[in-house]
Amino acid sequence: MRNLKKVSLGRRYLTPTIFRRIKVLRFAWIASRNTNFLFSNYLTNFEVGMKIVLINYSVTPMMTAIAKQLKGLGHQAIMATATGDVEGSRCMTDLKIGNSVDRAVHNALAWLSDTHGMHSTRVTASLLDRIIALNPDVVHLAGLNNSFINIPFMAYVLMRCKMPVALSVTEGTIPGTGRKSLIKRDRFRRKTIESTFGAWDLLHLVCDSKHTAERAAEEGLDGHPTYIISTDDTAKAVEQYITLYDNIK
Repeated sequence: MRNLKKVSLGRRYLTPTIFRRIKVLRFAWIASRNTNFLFSNYLTNFEVGMKIVLINYSVTPMMTAIAKQLKGLGHQAIMATATGDVEGSRCMTDLKIGNSVDRAVHNALAWLSDTHGMHSTRVTASLLDRIIALNPDVVHLAGLNNSFINIPFMAYVLMRCKMPVALSVTEGTIPGTGRKSLIKRDRFRRKTIESTFGAWDLLHLVCDSKHTAERAAEEGLDGHPTYIISTDDTAKAVEQYITLYDNIK
């Protein structure tokens, strides 16, 4: 396994409270020692196939198609979203990420200081508690363009747990780009993105086109296995994602 670069993250992004930090890092340490250490309330007692956690701001048609196909093949799909599906219903979501107040605070702080994706530490810690309990084969970050989780904190814990991660990006959803702020801090944002993703072991980048892959590399997401999965044909994309899960788990 290749050497990991040192993760340089500000203390304010990693510590909602000292007790919460200790709890999450304790989970990460136990998980790294014994990958089957917890029994989840989401599981049954019998053996299942792959277990995939899909994370996004809301449930998308692609996530729904992937989950349906996984379940049809005898695998398990757990969806974690902040707002539910496109109609606003929570019936499609297994794990809830924060609430409207958490998102409003995150967006306000991010708009003031150009730190989108670097707040919501308490919310992210709660989500990570549940992910570690589930002990999935792959964590699929289907979208990180909205401000609802702390990306550096999530990267740090998932890397410590040695969980394979697939990150889907399009040209408009590359982390660290396309967000407005009152105080522009381009150098700080770029350095944070590069240090976070540069050290993120077991990260697999999935782009919808070769052009998106080139743009992502320019924005500091280079150095990871990169795959091109076009979303023009949903059925074909779903098959490719499931094959990817099986290859990286």
